Amino acid sequence: MKTTLQFKLSFMFFMVMLISATVSVSLLLLIFSPIMKKNAETQLTEVASSASALSEVMKDKNVDGTYDAAKIISMVTNSGFTVELLREDSNEVGENLRDIDEKGYHIETSGIIPKATMVIKVYDSYYHIDNFSNDSLYWIVNFVIILAFVGCIVIGTIITSFVGRTILQPLHDMSRATSEIARGNFTVRVRVPDDMEYGMLANNFNKMAVQLSEIETLRGDFISSVSHEFKTPLASIQGFAKLLQDESLSDEDRREYTQIIIDETSRLTKLSTNILSLTKLENQKTIGKKSKFLLDEQIRKILLVLEPEWSKKNIELEVDLEQTTYIGNEELMAQIWQNIINNAIKFTDENGHIGVKLYHGEQCIVVKISDDGPCIPDEKRKKIFEKFYQGDRSRSTEGNGLGLALVQRVVQLCNGSVWVENTEPTGVCFTVQLPYLIEDM
Repeated sequence: MKTTLQFKLSFMFFMVMLISATVSVSLLLLIFSPIMKKNAETQLTEVASSASALSEVMKDKNVDGTYDAAKIISMVTNSGFTVELLREDSNEVGENLRDIDEKGYHIETSGIIPKATMVIKVYDSYYHIDNFSNDSLYWIVNFVIILAFVGCIVIGTIITSFVGRTILQPLHDMSRATSEIARGNFTVRVRVPDDMEYGMLANNFNKMAVQLSEIETLRGDFISSVSHEFKTPLASIQGFAKLLQDESLSDEDRREYTQIIIDETSRLTKLSTNILSLTKLENQKTIGKKSKFLLDEQIRKILLVLEPEWSKKNIELEVDLEQTTYIGNEELMAQIWQNIINNAIKFTDENGHIGVKLYHGEQCIVVKISDDGPCIPDEKRKKIFEKFYQGDRSRSTEGNGLGLALVQRVVQLCNGSVWVENTEPTGVCFTVQLPYLIEDM
């Protein structure tokens, strides 16, 4: 049967209190038992001495026998003692007769809480005396103490149960919130208590809920974006394919529609390739297939490949590349420069300017690619590396919003960093930093 943490806490307190009480009482009895034993024997010894002295006096002064043995015993005892007249032939008298004849009495003590008994001879009578009677205040006090002790344990356990409920309330809240998370409700949050341990747990839980909420939103946006990116070119291909079925279509229109279908097919192919590449990169932890190559030479080749694009717009290039040997995946590194430079060409006006600079920083390799195109608003700049994000929707047909996401992931795998900032008075600059020595180099 499953038990709650609150019950376990209360039971643990009860057992701790019970064990502590048992040990404490045992130690007290062990320490004070000899003292209590001596005290009990002293009380009965004094009774015996008083009875002996009184009987001697009465022998001389009481000729008529008014003060007999019973009267003397009643005078030297009180209600705290139990007094019993014994027969001369009783076992209790017979077993201790020698001691009684020598001293006039015999005393024995027994029990953890010492109880003293005495057999005394007064005149020719024998009496059994206990130091405490059954209705003695001693037993009442002991009973009250034990009862109070047990009551304290019970009350302490009850208080612990209620206090434990308060202490464990954040865990109950956490359990309910976790159930909500499991059902897909990522908006749930838990109250952050003042306790450091619970506060840290609650803070981390709320952070987790926020992250899961963002991931869920990103997943929804991703599905929406992917479906949109595929649906648009497919609809275009379908529409123009139907138009091609028109037999009265001119050769010029037919060539135009065919070219559009080819372009849209190429766009779909590129989109599929980029999605597969990004998915593969997101599941990678390290860069594979590393080799040593010249980074500056690679960037020059990318600029030459894109020469038709920047020449068409009569863009002026300013290239300043320090010779740099790098160890990494040459194919993946090429995607970084191709995507960033292609974006710079895309958003730079005719007769514009693009700068590409590679130099050795104090702690890393730095590549800066700048252009004098339009600045990027802050709200768009924060999202520019997200998948399928396109800040300029009017030019969305020119890309699919995956290029910069690929760039960021490759740079992350190289243990580097990439960011974009606006330059004055116009233009943007992409900065890529790569460590001189990467892990598992």
